[in-house]
Amino acid sequence: MYKTILVPLDGSDLAASILEHVVTLARGYGARLLLLTVGQPQPVALPPSGDLQLTLTFQAEDYVDRVRASLAAQGLEVITTVRIGEPDSEILEVAQRHQVDLIIINSRGGEGALSPFFGSVAAKVAGAFPIPVLVFHAPRVPEGVE
Repeated sequence: MYKTILVPLDGSDLAASILEHVVTLARGYGARLLLLTVGQPQPVALPPSGDLQLTLTFQAEDYVDRVRASLAAQGLEVITTVRIGEPDSEILEVAQRHQVDLIIINSRGGEGALSPFFGSVAAKVAGAFPIPVLVFHAPRVPEGVE
């Protein structure tokens, strides 16, 4: 049923907490995983620096490569991509380009959320694309605990 599953990750432990569920679903469907990390464009207020953007891109690529290696070691087919832009629009662009069948995303449900159940990126993605979007709600961390 699902051949390609898109998994947006932002580099946080919170976002990566869905990987156990992702592995189970990918194995169950025999699906390929597409890991995506979206970097924010350099703020306009800062002087242009290709070095900064390049460094951030390399860090993002290193992150998804490490996650890919871990999942591939578990016998999964995994590809990765890093994009620069607004997370929701980049997620949708990659989903269309790669003809994904399912998007699995973790939601913080925090500030800026469009609903009390989804974070703003998860809500925008879930409401904007005609393919299934599975949203996991990240557990809340008590205040003062990191």
